[in-house]
Amino acid sequence: MYIEKSIPHRQKDEKLILFLRRHPIALAGRWAFLLILIIIPIGVYYYLVANFSDILALAAPSAFLVLLGSIYYLFVMLFFLNTFIDYFLDVWIVTDQRIINIEQRGLFNREIAEHDLDKIQDVSGIQKGFWQTFFSYGDVHVQTAGEIQRFVFRQVDNPFDVVRVLNNLIQKHEKEFDDKVFAEIKEKKQGAE
Repeated sequence: MYIEKSIPHRQKDEKLILFLRRHPIALAGRWAFLLILIIIPIGVYYYLVANFSDILALAAPSAFLVLLGSIYYLFVMLFFLNTFIDYFLDVWIVTDQRIINIEQRGLFNREIAEHDLDKIQDVSGIQKGFWQTFFSYGDVHVQTAGEIQRFVFRQVDNPFDVVRVLNNLIQKHEKEFDDKVFAEIKEKKQGAE
């Protein structure tokens, strides 16, 4: 599976539990703004045709408007590309051994941070407002004991389910660690007798 191959520095026997991206509805505001940006030049064109049709009949002004419109739509496409890259490349991965936070900041800046499950101290989910509650998305805050003390999974789908899965993984990891420690203590006692 492609997603499992995209885990950076994959460890032996590491299993993918969650692969998270932002909820698509979180982009609704940007998509609406993009739609408005696309419609504005069309409205301006019809306004100019209705009021200044004699000037637009000349070659130089019409060529200038075509050039201006092309530059404008180039910037709109760059805005769309930046929005898509930010959405697609911001990824949060939860495995049975660690969590990985991959965030794209701009076109040429990417940050990757990871923490083992035993370094996680607290996990909480937050849904604010009508839209996040209605569409069931929100933020998941992961408090760690490392250099980067807080991971924020922004605008992920079903944040409380993510919190539940993370807490279950942490408890399972702690139980396995405790069982391992008790087994070592038991072996030492048996070896001493």
